[in-house]
Amino acid sequence: MELNSVKIHQNYEKILENVKKYSPYPEKVKILFVSKYLNVEEHKAVIDMGYDYFGENRAQLYRDKLNEFSDEKYKNIKWDFIGRLQKNKIKYIINSVNLVHSIDSYQLLEEINKKAIENNKTISGLIQINVSREESKTGVYIEDFKKDSEKYFSMSNVKIAGFMTMAPFDASEYEIDNYFSKMRELKEEYEKKYDYITELSMGMSNDYIEALKNGATIIRIGSKLFE
Repeated sequence: MELNSVKIHQNYEKILENVKKYSPYPEKVKILFVSKYLNVEEHKAVIDMGYDYFGENRAQLYRDKLNEFSDEKYKNIKWDFIGRLQKNKIKYIINSVNLVHSIDSYQLLEEINKKAIENNKTISGLIQINVSREESKTGVYIEDFKKDSEKYFSMSNVKIAGFMTMAPFDASEYEIDNYFSKMRELKEEYEKKYDYITELSMGMSNDYIEALKNGATIIRIGSKLFE
């Protein structure tokens, strides 16, 4: 991929402008640079441009990249995991991940907690909600989460910091707004019960403005930065 630093900066600044324009609390919003498109050399170039918050979606590639970014100069880079996480791949991310966005079942949460205990770590994570009930997507349905919500907050070594969702790619603006407003309501309900719930990860390159309007605190941007 040919990286044009001027274009990336311009695109990033435009997204920042939209954060200020559309978010009810722009000071809380973080732009997560989706870095799955980048090989190691390209990723180093992007870091040299001044970016320091990245999301990877494959556990083994995450592990391999972090091995390449072990120098002191990379110590302040934050790495989130945003892809589907298989139980046998937790070991690849457990010691370095900033936030796991994709805890898509209680069983996965239990396994992450087990691995966190083994590694003497406390992990921050988000419950992935399948807000549109798409069969092709993983995640917990809102009503199922509410039925058993207390158990999700009972882990010794995983702190649930909020929620994550993805809207269907072909959904209309009206449908997207409806899905994201349900997520906003879910966060508002549970942050009253658990004061450490602060995050709502939703919105990607194609729908981040609707997400911002509905209170997203993390927007996951990839292709929009390279246009």
